[in-house]
Amino acid sequence: MAKQFIHNKASVEGEVVLGDNVSVWPGASIRGDEGRITIGDNTNIQDNATVHGATVIGNNVTISHGAVVESATIGNNVLIGINATVLNGVEIADWNIIAAGSVIAPNTKIGEGNVVMGVPGKIVRQLTEKDRAFIDFAWKNYLAKLK
Repeated sequence: MAKQFIHNKASVEGEVVLGDNVSVWPGASIRGDEGRITIGDNTNIQDNATVHGATVIGNNVTISHGAVVESATIGNNVLIGINATVLNGVEIADWNIIAAGSVIAPNTKIGEGNVVMGVPGKIVRQLTEKDRAFIDFAWKNYLAKLK
């Protein structure tokens, strides 16, 4: 059965559409006051993460602790690492890892299947099967917390 979980210390306000099995954890802020935010199924927004502005986040996505996503489009099966920043106009295709602490500059487009690191974020290599398994583990781990 589909569920949603919004921790009582999280904030979700404005024009926000949450898919099935979305979880929003303590300190997270999802502010749809400057554009609609759509978050797909099985996606988790972890502690102290911020999602703001016109943003679309796909299915099976992990937005890790302290990450910021501002007016961006994120595909399916993506992991945004701890304290990473994804800025205005960024488009991230399916199956990507944005490493912890990375900053993705405005209007950057990242194709499918990459690991991106640095400030500014650059593609450092293609995803491996181990990376894909880690992306799956991340969202499934948070999905299990809803049961």
